[in-house]
Amino acid sequence: MLRLTVLLAAIALGGPAAAQPTPSPQDVSRVGACVQSAAARGSQAQVLSQCAGITIGSCGSQTTIEIADCLMREAGAWDAWLNAWWGPMRERARANGSWDRLLASQRQWIKDRDAECQRAYDSAGGGSIRVIYGAECQRNLTARKAIEFYFSLYR
Repeated sequence: MLRLTVLLAAIALGGPAAAQPTPSPQDVSRVGACVQSAAARGSQAQVLSQCAGITIGSCGSQTTIEIADCLMREAGAWDAWLNAWWGPMRERARANGSWDRLLASQRQWIKDRDAECQRAYDSAGGGSIRVIYGAECQRNLTARKAIEFYFSLYR
């Protein structure tokens, strides 16, 4: 309950990007396995469609804040893979001379993601559903970027 209270307070004070619960190792593993499996036979859009939401199936009948917590835990799992794939992306960019461009692009993507998710959060007005809108945006955009990295590296 304390974690939910902290999540709600952080979101209320700082919007959807303010708090990100730690994903379980199982969530991180499920996301990675899904990406690898789906990417072997599909496009980036198909991987996103198949894999985004893979860890939150049991969250549907919970409270708004608990659903947002589930979404943010999954966003954290996607972020773990994004960070894991960032290392090889960085090394490749350094080797081919595109490091400055990659770094600038990633920094801009973070700003754009946060701004878009703030808009999603704000679009609900003052209702409690806004935490789900913001959390779902964080999950979806982080998943999309992680999948882009995966395809750039391994496909």
